[in-house]
Amino acid sequence: MKWLRFLFHSLVMTIHAGVVVLFLLSAFSDRISPETSTLFAYLGLGFPIFCLLNLCFTFYWLFTREWKYIWVGLLAFLFTWGQIKLYFPLHSPTTNIPEDNSIKLLTYNIMAFGYKSHSESKPNLTIQYLVQSGADIICLQEYAEDSQEKYLTKKKIYNELKMYPYRSIFYFNKTGRIKQGIAVFSKYPISKSERIAYKSQYNGSAMCQIKVKGKILTVVNNHLESFKLTSEDRSRYSSFLKEMDSGNFEMLKGTINQKLGPAFQIRAEQARTIAQFCDTVKTDYLVVCGDFNDTPISYAHYTIQNNLIDAFPESGRGMGISYNENCFWFRIDHILHSKNMRSYNCTVDKVNNSDHYPMWCYLQLL
Repeated sequence: MKWLRFLFHSLVMTIHAGVVVLFLLSAFSDRISPETSTLFAYLGLGFPIFCLLNLCFTFYWLFTREWKYIWVGLLAFLFTWGQIKLYFPLHSPTTNIPEDNSIKLLTYNIMAFGYKSHSESKPNLTIQYLVQSGADIICLQEYAEDSQEKYLTKKKIYNELKMYPYRSIFYFNKTGRIKQGIAVFSKYPISKSERIAYKSQYNGSAMCQIKVKGKILTVVNNHLESFKLTSEDRSRYSSFLKEMDSGNFEMLKGTINQKLGPAFQIRAEQARTIAQFCDTVKTDYLVVCGDFNDTPISYAHYTIQNNLIDAFPESGRGMGISYNENCFWFRIDHILHSKNMRSYNCTVDKVNNSDHYPMWCYLQLL
């Protein structure tokens, strides 16, 4: 019986060792550009899975009292502790938010206001949420205006968001009656706006400089390259997770090769452009936010963050999943800020008006 137990433990240890290797590679995969190899970009997506598997193996060695093996899992957690805190912060909300030098900033991919109109009898839920948010600055992605009066026009949007008299809007594409892009709505004066130039057909980034309490706050609003997954692609992914059948896997593999890999590579170049802008911009305070279409452990996030602080790991709680459809449970929306700011209560609101959840936080100007 002893030799059977030895063989079983050896097998488990071999599997655990493989998991630890993947766990470590995924934790530091954001250092490698997808232009060099997309393999590391896919490994980064698997970080929470490898983390959970390592935890399961570590508990197994604990329960079997195999102390010589338990250190493998514990050392892996020690080496990746920074990435674990980045992905799974555990801060408690606070009510002690400084009032004098703080603003509330919200970022939200609104999916064209849910493709719904707005009226007194049937209000648009996204507009309702924005009005009630109490945010001082709102950064929107997939912002959309319709030219026909019976739909959601610019006039209707501006009228409902009249508490935000200062606006900066950049349109990236026009389809029939609808113009789409990104927008910033602010209670504070916007002194300057400009698009950050990089190649993309439907996505983009822009900066605006806002005068806040006698200082210049530069906000970079982003909607980085999308995977461009169709509803059929997402449905296939959900079916694969539920049924694990080979047919869906083969089709899913084709989609990954055609869409995910190229999108990772395009975002890498876009991220470097944004990081270069952030390095050279003259400002008192800097915020970079929006829909990055990439997780906290990704080359795009790592490159843009650089010397900035991620508000969610600093003051959020949990995984902060911000994309909510078809089992793609990731935090791909982010708020990054300069080191002379401090975030409080970074939160992802579970508002089901879009395929994204809104993220907001209080930012203290130090």
